[in-house]
This record gives sequence, structure tokens and C-alpha cells, in this order.
Amino acid sequence: MTPLTEEEMAARPMNLEEVMEYLRVGRNVALKLFQSGEIGGRKVGREWRTTRGAIDTWLDSGKRPADTE
Repeated sequence: MTPLTEEEMAARPMNLEEVMEYLRVGRNVALKLFQSGEIGGRKVGREWRTTRGAIDTWLDSGKRPADTE
């Protein structure tokens, strides 16, 4: 199996736990980011999903979570 390219990694779906690990934040902060729409995502069943690309776009924008401003 070949390693994923950067483009493939950016498009790969991530669940809440993966987002928490990637951003090194707790569950409540990650949920607020999803619920406020700060990072693009959607609910699939009972789980939030997003892509690494959406998170990277939010990080590149320089915005901070709303509750820490």
C-alpha cells in the first residue's frame, strides 16, 4: 500500500476524535468549532465529519475559536 499524497490526506474524512487529536483540543472545543460553523463539517448520523483540508483552511485563516476571543 502506497502512502497517501498531501491532496489525498486533505480530502480524507475525519471524525471528531481525529479532529481533537489533530488540533490537540478537547471534545468541547472541537464540538464548538463544528457547531458554530468555524470549521466546515457536517453530521453523518450522530457523528461530526470534516476533512483535513477544511481544518487547514481554518488554521490558515488565522481565526481563533470564538469562545477564546
